[in-house]
Amino acid sequence: MAFSAVEQGVFDFPLSIPPALEGERPALRAAVRDAQRRIVRFAATYGWARLVEEPFATEARIFDRKADFDRDAIALTGSEPATLLPKTFSAGLERGVLIAVSPALYAANFPEGARDPAGYEKLLAHEIAHRLHVRILDGHEDDMGPIWFFEGFAVYAAGQWAEDAWDPEPELLDSVLRSSRRGSYRDYGKVFRFFARRVPLRDLIGQAAKPRFAEWARATAELP
Repeated sequence: MAFSAVEQGVFDFPLSIPPALEGERPALRAAVRDAQRRIVRFAATYGWARLVEEPFATEARIFDRKADFDRDAIALTGSEPATLLPKTFSAGLERGVLIAVSPALYAANFPEGARDPAGYEKLLAHEIAHRLHVRILDGHEDDMGPIWFFEGFAVYAAGQWAEDAWDPEPELLDSVLRSSRRGSYRDYGKVFRFFARRVPLRDLIGQAAKPRFAEWARATAELP
């Protein structure tokens, strides 16, 4: 599908929405643009401006029904049709298609993320950040590291819960590093920011896929 550049790293592309959201089209299109701008600013900060010169998506779809969103997400990811997605799962970017629930549905299903006035924009930026992460790794998606790290990277890049500037409690840090299950994205952000304040981000990304990454990160951050 056709897309056009609005400015460096920010693109307009087809936006599919149900009739009930037609009145919100200008605001939704603005949210998609602003989400891209967030990632452009983040990339520029770390010397990755060249990685945002091409669009991460060439189409966007926003839904006012969670069942419709889930159906599309399952199809785009090639998951089993009977897959049950969490209520809070609200956006994704697969095969060049950015999908999301509507702002109202996001606020209803995940109030913690929607309390931020820019929360919806950051939700979309989070998904774009995952694609930036893959580009940083030259397309090696399997090298993104453990769940806490790649989700924490996206939280950090999107600016979600930026007010969480304090160090996480030792118990939380230990719990996040040891768990292989999906947990709180806000906690992932706290732990990621903790390490990003102490270790160069490029070094963290380069080490994340290695077997003893958690131990390396602890030692490099001079933790016991």
